Amino acid sequence: MTKVLLPKVVIEDIGAHGDRWTRGHERGGLILGFRKADALQIETVTFPEMWDHSSPTLFRRSERGHRIRALREWMRSEQTCDWLGEWHTHPGGLAAPSFIDRGSWAKLARHAKKPMTFLIFSDTDMYVGLQSGWLRSLQKLSLVEESRDALLFG
Repeated sequence: MTKVLLPKVVIEDIGAHGDRWTRGHERGGLILGFRKADALQIETVTFPEMWDHSSPTLFRRSERGHRIRALREWMRSEQTCDWLGEWHTHPGGLAAPSFIDRGSWAKLARHAKKPMTFLIFSDTDMYVGLQSGWLRSLQKLSLVEESRDALLFG
């Protein structure tokens, strides 16, 4: 089973970025990192751009700013950094995927033809999921191990 390694600094960055976004509105971005034999190693994420659309119950990512950031990371890493998935928030709601989330994630994983990870942050909780392009079901991952610097889900 594919595991997801999530540095705590990424979670802190996402939390800190909330002050720069409309209060009570969803926000999100891409998850970037490295594909290992049996793990997705998250390195960084993109943050909402002025071209994105959000409301209290929706975040629609525009390709414009996120794509540029992803390409910069890819070039800086000598073409090893990859798009691993997407993250978004559910302010005032549950950290659980909606019907719309599940449908868009399945579509993204089929398009990528690789396992993709998806994170949802609520005010008090976090959801970590894994969607494979060849499987129709989304797998909720559980915390397997925690260190001072990172969380491992599997």
